[in-house]
Amino acid sequence: MIIPFPSPERASRAAAGGKGHSLIRMAAADVPVPPGAILPTAFFAPWFEAITETNAWTALTDTPPENWPPLCEDLTARCRALPLTTAQERALERLREDLAARCGEEARFAVRSSSPEEDLESASFAGGYETRLGVPLDSLEEALRHCAASSLDVCVLVYKTEHGFDDLAPRLAVVVQEQIDSDVAGVAFSLNPVTNDYDEAVIDANWGLGPSVVDGRVSPDHFVVNTVERSVVEATTGEKTVSVRLDAGSGIREQEEPRAEARTLSDAQLLELTDELCHIETLYEHPVDIEWAYAGDQLHVLQARPITTHVPLPPELITAPGEQRLLYADTGMAKGATINAPISPLGLDWLKTFMTGISEWVFGSVELSLDRDEKPILFAGGRAYQNLSALLTLVSPERLAKGFEESDSRIAEILSTVDADRYCLPTRPPWARLRMVTVLPRFLWRVTRMVASMLWAFLAPDRAWTAYRRKIDAFETGVSENIDFSLPLDAFRRRYLAPTARHFFQVTGPAFGAGFSALQMVDSVVGPSDESQALAAPLKRGLPGNVVVEMGIALHRLAQHLDPADVEDLSRLAERIERREVPDAFLRDWDRFLDRWGCRGPDEMDLATPRYADDPTIALRQMATMAPGEADFNPRAAHERLREERHEAYETLMNRLGGIRRALLRRLNRVIERFAGTRDTLKHELLLVFHAVRKRVLMEGRRLVDEGRLDAPEDVFGLTFDDLSAAAEDPSLDLRDLRAERTRFLKRLEEHVTSFPPVIDSRGRILRPPSRETDDGFRGMPVSPGVATGPVKVLHAVDEKPIETGHVLVATTTDPGWTPLFVNAAAIVLEVGGALQHGAVVAREFGKPCVVGLDRATTLLKDGQQVEVDGTKGTVRLQEEA
Repeated sequence: MIIPFPSPERASRAAAGGKGHSLIRMAAADVPVPPGAILPTAFFAPWFEAITETNAWTALTDTPPENWPPLCEDLTARCRALPLTTAQERALERLREDLAARCGEEARFAVRSSSPEEDLESASFAGGYETRLGVPLDSLEEALRHCAASSLDVCVLVYKTEHGFDDLAPRLAVVVQEQIDSDVAGVAFSLNPVTNDYDEAVIDANWGLGPSVVDGRVSPDHFVVNTVERSVVEATTGEKTVSVRLDAGSGIREQEEPRAEARTLSDAQLLELTDELCHIETLYEHPVDIEWAYAGDQLHVLQARPITTHVPLPPELITAPGEQRLLYADTGMAKGATINAPISPLGLDWLKTFMTGISEWVFGSVELSLDRDEKPILFAGGRAYQNLSALLTLVSPERLAKGFEESDSRIAEILSTVDADRYCLPTRPPWARLRMVTVLPRFLWRVTRMVASMLWAFLAPDRAWTAYRRKIDAFETGVSENIDFSLPLDAFRRRYLAPTARHFFQVTGPAFGAGFSALQMVDSVVGPSDESQALAAPLKRGLPGNVVVEMGIALHRLAQHLDPADVEDLSRLAERIERREVPDAFLRDWDRFLDRWGCRGPDEMDLATPRYADDPTIALRQMATMAPGEADFNPRAAHERLREERHEAYETLMNRLGGIRRALLRRLNRVIERFAGTRDTLKHELLLVFHAVRKRVLMEGRRLVDEGRLDAPEDVFGLTFDDLSAAAEDPSLDLRDLRAERTRFLKRLEEHVTSFPPVIDSRGRILRPPSRETDDGFRGMPVSPGVATGPVKVLHAVDEKPIETGHVLVATTTDPGWTPLFVNAAAIVLEVGGALQHGAVVAREFGKPCVVGLDRATTLLKDGQQVEVDGTKGTVRLQEEA
């Protein structure tokens, strides 16, 4: 019933709780922890058994969280009033005697709740449970009651629900630790929580006890220490107008602080604290934050817990402290991939295989043994990273930034100001050296053919379009209908890689290049005046042939066949569709939709993600918000209106321009009408291939399930292609253990990361663009004109919450699977994006204002805030509430 510390005895987290287990662990490792003891979960079990048998507890578990506050108030009051059992009374008396003997009769104590569920890597419960400070021995019982009751607080139970805890029943231990009457106290982080830099410790301090820092009562002194060089790199004196002190009567008191402008910690103390912080991080094998205190010259560590909000890098990308740092751009957040989620091991392996196949088709097979520093792209930890340090040996940061402007304006801004000397490799990688000249003839031949196809599109757009459509139709038919799924998996991959690469460079790539180039030329042809540019703007919208826009229109058309009652139970609706028990008109459009877009879906670049054809409820959930009576926006009508405006603008310009420029505009307009809408065709073609590969992989998964080697066919995505080859050769290979190992880091990402940073270095430092905050809002990049006002709805996943008519959709990034959400949205705000990003294209074609490149938009903006989105100026302004 009592677990003392320090002590040679160990106790489990289940018994001692998160804080208690941590203190025992640190004390055993000679961390200077003040002495104390833990009343374990067994001590409080009788109280919680009594609580969970009440009608109030039953009512709470049967009602939604919005109805919990009065029930929680009732339960906490009941808990504080429960009597001590005989065993509890005896344990509490022994605890008083033990603490008096070790710390003195007059000692004061910090009494802290210690749940087994808190201070985990995935859940901190920070601030949820109760702490009492300055508690004398004769007041321990009251403090214990308040700590126990706090486990029934509504904020704790809601936190459990939001973080996936299935069991709401309270479990609690309590730490009773000698209270240090500190001269200085505060918090410290073993990595920089602002920049994510692994080599910087951050320390906040104030005079007196730590609560003034932890509770945010003051602006503390702020220090940043380089843990590699052991040097103080930043020291900011805060406005420490108050401090917290021990008080003989009330336990603690707040007082005015006469040393408000004095610095709290010397450099020697900062380095001592940093060394202890690094010691604890090594002990935990994970970044930590601690609460600490200095009494005289003696450092005390009061508690430690894992940092739950940092961005971890996979070991393959991390360089050792003090080594040359490498700079990475997350290709999943730019360059058309647009996936803000960890990619499965097999999905990432397929992306690597696919990109390698394209490279070999363009350059030929080039055998190079590359170190990590030299590889142009690194596939690790559920993401694909572009090695910018290698590219900086070839081009300046400014030139590199230009390559990102159309796909991700944030990366472009970051690179335009990056410290090239810090990140540029000392020598060029092998693939950029003279010996690579042997691949140039093949490369130039491929590029020449691609450029020739683009020129043909300009010289004979109609004939080029006819040939393009013929090749597109043949490719899609081949991928959809003529796939040989009987091939072994490795042979299957090889069979379809080369044709896809060839199709990319010879058909879809040139078509997109021609359309994009024509759009870029329009501004030069019409002239630089503001009036001419305003007339030219509609020429870049209302473009026919965009496969993603057509998909959104098709989903909306399907939704119009449904009654509001149909979407009340989507599972039942899916069953009716499967049994063909819905109207024929719906079935005809449904079959066409799946035939054309069944390979698509949210997060579609990962093979592991279900598509519309795999799980029809994905499409049905999106259609539910577009059913009659739910939305009044018609994307087809909006798109047609933009096409009319485009035609009117073209006619006006043709009447204003002279002969040569009129002829140029006529040709450009024809190229735009034919090819500018092909922007998303390339990705659609790739996803047809991806969908075929997914089908073949699931066949392998079902075979392994039949053999008893996996639990579900989808578990195959937690392996790699090499694993599957090894499994075919070795029937004894334990695929379950291998899958657990392959997915371990991905689970860390799921626990810690809500938005992947666009640029990060090999010591975890996240580089960000300069702040664009204005006096009344924020500024991003304008990509779709117009102004709209509405309440914010922040989404981190496409199905996280519904977007109702008039909401302003705020997200990190969007892929085509998000297109249906644009129907109801009044405007769109994205962290990631440029003029060619998916969200920008669809917003323009639906006539919705859109601002992209707004760094940390999902953090800066909150659900329910009224904002005005100006897609012409690129501003997001907060509106005063009525």
